[in-house]
Amino acid sequence: MAAAKKTKTAKTKAAETGADLDIARKIWLAGVGAYGRAFTEARDSAEKLAHGATEAFDQLVAKGEEVEDVVRDRIAKAPAGKKVVSIVGDLTKQSKERRSALEERIGKVRKSLTDSLAPFNMAALGEAVHALTLQVEALTEEVAALKAEKAPKKAAAKSADEAA
Repeated sequence: MAAAKKTKTAKTKAAETGADLDIARKIWLAGVGAYGRAFTEARDSAEKLAHGATEAFDQLVAKGEEVEDVVRDRIAKAPAGKKVVSIVGDLTKQSKERRSALEERIGKVRKSLTDSLAPFNMAALGEAVHALTLQVEALTEEVAALKAEKAPKKAAAKSADEAA
């Protein structure tokens, strides 16, 4: 009878452990599901917002074109319209000239900064050191070759002096 109680108790504990694991798994899956749902809803909302922003931008561009056309018509009909158009054209031309002059100045400043900061450019310094290393190695090989050429001549001259 005691053995039957033990097996019954063991079965009950095993069933409880299995139930606990099943509950833990379900809790985990519920969390993963909540994350998936939140992710999907956020993605859908972002897509709707992006689409709405694109539509709003397109509508604003269309409205701007309409306003621009109305203003042009009014300016053309006004007695001083030609003068305004002329002034606007002159200002546009001047702004383009100033912009190109400014861009030219900015280019000069960039070049000046690049030239002045070049000594601090580690990549350029690394390349320069590598080039110098190659030159030193080449010169070392040339010196070794010249020494090798002169060694037999010196040995011959030395033996000739000893023989004399």
